[in-house]
Amino acid sequence: MSETTTESVAPAGGQPAEQPTAHNEAAGDAPLGAAGEKALNEWKARAKAAEKASKEHAARLQAIEDRDKTEVQKAGERATKAEQRATAMVERAARAEVRALAAAKFADPSDAAAFLNVGEFVDDDGDIDSKGIEKALTELLKRKPHLGKEQAAPSFDGGARTTAGAPTDMNALIRQKAGLG
Repeated sequence: MSETTTESVAPAGGQPAEQPTAHNEAAGDAPLGAAGEKALNEWKARAKAAEKASKEHAARLQAIEDRDKTEVQKAGERATKAEQRATAMVERAARAEVRALAAAKFADPSDAAAFLNVGEFVDDDGDIDSKGIEKALTELLKRKPHLGKEQAAPSFDGGARTTAGAPTDMNALIRQKAGLG
């Protein structure tokens, strides 16, 4: 359906004129008309201005709160943020390790990272347990073999092939039976 409809408005001359107005027929809204459109646009402008003012007020409030904090509180907040970043980086490194180890056995190494909880393989110092990851990947492939790489198609040739010997002609057979050759 069309998002706009036309509304017949009779000007002073008495002839109806077609005038487009925004209308959402799917929601069942009635046409707004010129005054309604003007009011809607005004409210949209006011909403944008209020949102901008709200952001400015929030920034000013944050500046006032930061000004009143002691240096110890500021340092504590910086330390907390740094710790969060470090934790995120260790987790990212663990995911990369899982993907690297899964690349040899999995069709899509990111599947392995999705199925494993990488946090289990990181100790308190941030070291990553590669042996534990390899063991978990092997167990995951046992539980979900469809995640593994496809094996090469089996060969139905029945074993190793040998090349055929040189063909013998009738003269060679006669010489062989006669003991001449």
